[in-house]
Amino acid sequence: MQVVIETFYQIMGSLPHFALLFIGLFLTKLVYDWTTPYKLSVELTERDNPAVGVSLGGYILGAGIALSGVAVNFSLNPLQDWLETGLAALTIIVLMRLSVLINDAAVLYKFSISKEMVEDRNVGVGFVVAGGSIATGLILNGVLSGHNPSLGPTIRDICFYWALGQAILVLGGIFLQRITSYDVHKVIGNQDNMPAGISFGGFLTALGFITRSALRGATSSYAVESLTTLTLALFGLFLLLIAKIIADRVLLPDSPLAKEVVVDRNPAAGAIAAVSFIVVALLFAAAIPHIPVQDILTNDSMFKDFQP
Repeated sequence: MQVVIETFYQIMGSLPHFALLFIGLFLTKLVYDWTTPYKLSVELTERDNPAVGVSLGGYILGAGIALSGVAVNFSLNPLQDWLETGLAALTIIVLMRLSVLINDAAVLYKFSISKEMVEDRNVGVGFVVAGGSIATGLILNGVLSGHNPSLGPTIRDICFYWALGQAILVLGGIFLQRITSYDVHKVIGNQDNMPAGISFGGFLTALGFITRSALRGATSSYAVESLTTLTLALFGLFLLLIAKIIADRVLLPDSPLAKEVVVDRNPAAGAIAAVSFIVVALLFAAAIPHIPVQDILTNDSMFKDFQP
């Protein structure tokens, strides 16, 4: 009985923090609505636009994943917790919104995301936006696990590693374009191909998992953390190439994946490709050891001058 009572008190004590995080999630959606060239309520309820619905669902999920990383930093000082949580949540709101703009400008740069989703109701684009948003949420979640006790450095670290993560997503998008036998932008943008969008969205989500694993416990030692993250991301990209081969040769042995996606527009093929990317990323993230940056600074003379 004592265990039940103590658990109840712990739950009740955490409710104010949950409320603040939920408010942050609500504000995330509100800011997204305010800053889009279209009204979410109109697209979702009057026009029944599936592309906008998919992209918004991924965006909210990504924001929730990011905000859940804030919860691990709660201490015994409620006022400090609320202040830190509030500032971190506001930072996440801004960075999540900026990530969609980067997606538009650097990942799907050959066409307008808003036009494709609103005018063409392009669900494939919606899946890519959703995948990028989930990946960004995972990256921010990983950064927040390295909580810096000072508010200024905390916000600085979040912004720095968010930018690094966005660079990895952009490079990953270029990499996918190079290893895919079809023109990703043409197929998704011009041909409104949903399976291709599902596959691309899954790829970005997988890259987010890999980047998150590299950023767990990230400190302000930017040089070492950046090199570690980029090394893991590059190796992760190689594994994602293997995942593409597995999906093509093992999971769909009777027909080439590209044909199923581009010619037959087979949603099952897009889903299998996406799941293959994500599963490989999950296994890689679970398998790689997390080496504290302080150990690297201590053992590697190259980085001793970077010790904070």
